[in-house]
Amino acid sequence: MTIWGRARTKSAIDRGEAAWQGLGDILPVPSRPEDRDDLLWQELETYLRYYNTAAGRARVSFYGLKVLTLSAGAAVTVLAAISAPAALTAGVGAAIVVLEGAQQLFQFHRNWLSYRSAAEALRQHAFQYIASVKPYDDPATRRAQLASALQAIIANELGAWSTTMLNSPATGDTTTPTTVKMPDETVNRPDP
Repeated sequence: MTIWGRARTKSAIDRGEAAWQGLGDILPVPSRPEDRDDLLWQELETYLRYYNTAAGRARVSFYGLKVLTLSAGAAVTVLAAISAPAALTAGVGAAIVVLEGAQQLFQFHRNWLSYRSAAEALRQHAFQYIASVKPYDDPATRRAQLASALQAIIANELGAWSTTMLNSPATGDTTTPTTVKMPDETVNRPDP
């Protein structure tokens, strides 16, 4: 098999192919065997896979509900123009209310942005770790640095999710933006 113009040996394929295929294009396989087999690296991969998948689901749910809402809104206009039965027009109008209520209740847009932000932060730290660049350039502290970054990202994501759920329309407050502090960076998440 040839990748980037160089032939890979059978042992290289055996070591990293399963992990590479499992993550798709999310992360490359660490070159050092001790990194590939490290429980911390596997945890990072697991969280990255989770947040990447959750972001995709939330995005599809958000867009799906929006397309259905727009379609129903257009249908109400057409139904009114063709003098359709009032019950049919009202039923489609009620569906719009239900679809928008579901979006507000489940917060698909906010969750999509939050999960994508966490996934990208994890991906950034993973690439820095693999490349052994700051803050992962010191062999003595790189693993501890990665553990600290992973813990901070996950804790902040859980905190942001909790804040989102507490500030959902069920509690009446949807105007508070969430600021998530990560090691050496701050991500401001605006209200949707």
